[in-house]
Amino acid sequence: MKIGIVGAGRMGSALARLWAKAGHEVILSDIMPPEKLEAIAHAIGPQARVASVEEAARVAEVLLLAVPWASVRDVVAACGSLAGKIVLDVINPVKADFSDLEFGFTTSASEEIAKLADGARVCKALNTIPSPVFHLPECKISGMKVSGFYCGDDDEAKRTVAQLVADAGFEPVDCGPLSSARYLEAVGMLLIRIVVALKASPELALTLIRDQKPCC
Repeated sequence: MKIGIVGAGRMGSALARLWAKAGHEVILSDIMPPEKLEAIAHAIGPQARVASVEEAARVAEVLLLAVPWASVRDVVAACGSLAGKIVLDVINPVKADFSDLEFGFTTSASEEIAKLADGARVCKALNTIPSPVFHLPECKISGMKVSGFYCGDDDEAKRTVAQLVADAGFEPVDCGPLSSARYLEAVGMLLIRIVVALKASPELALTLIRDQKPCC
């Protein structure tokens, strides 16, 4: 699968590495200096290449948005038309000082992106996993597989996103419609506060433990 990545920072570059390892082609784009972006692609290997934001969005089957919330409007505009495109959003819309979310419970970053990217099939995923976890062996904590929560309104897009969550090494957990992103983003903020308040290692995440027997 061709995966366009807009934002090759800690989250974007880590996911690019994991997806390339799983056999996907990753197309990196960012506003960072070209030589730094090329170095990231080179470190990932032959499955990665660099492109403009517009090209990454145009040729990709799935587009990952991994940029700061403040940049989203400009980035979506730079992508051009995203009608019909699967857009995977990992953004937590934190304020510049990391004190809180910009909004929550009545809307979410994902829902706002869906408004900006007319016709895109937006899904939320992986925003509850701090970036250091992506670099752990098999992305496991204390030998335990981490849950990769995701949500969206398009069933086909969600199936694709669930597979990408699994390909990155996480256990896909369907959280329902795109409006569930409001609660996933709140969980992301909660983990930030735990790390700050407890001065804890950011190598932490949530795992859903469930009975595998059918409920009825």
